[in-house]
Amino acid sequence: FFYIGAGIVCCGIVTLISGDLIFRSNVSISQSARVFTRLVLYIPKLLVAILHANLDVAYRVLHPKMPIDPGIVTVDTSFQNDVLRTSFANAVTLTPGTVTVDVIDGRFIVHALVREAGEEDLLKGKSIERDLARIFGEGGQPPSDETGDL
Repeated sequence: FFYIGAGIVCCGIVTLISGDLIFRSNVSISQSARVFTRLVLYIPKLLVAILHANLDVAYRVLHPKMPIDPGIVTVDTSFQNDVLRTSFANAVTLTPGTVTVDVIDGRFIVHALVREAGEEDLLKGKSIERDLARIFGEGGQPPSDETGDL
């Protein structure tokens, strides 16, 4: 229990110190609550995508012919905010079979285990892009409108 308690204390300290990196001080409690709720609703969707990618990678690795075709794929996003870019890069990298190699002016360069599947997944990335824009707002701030849920 000591480690759990120490972890909670450390998380609290880090949150207090770095909270303004994600949320600016002019954000209301209701906007922060909305962002938190949308983030919690997004996590299961991300976990399903990660599970699907895990199964696909396992199939390809265990298949006798190993149907892989590694390559570099690029995807453009409209994100201007570093928090959104980092969140998108992490979502891509968390998915097995893909690794974000670099980000240049909103263009993500991704190494994919299977180039064709990587291109399809990154086209689906537009869905991830929309979800992240809904969570954090287009400029990295919580959205002010009440339209659209995840």
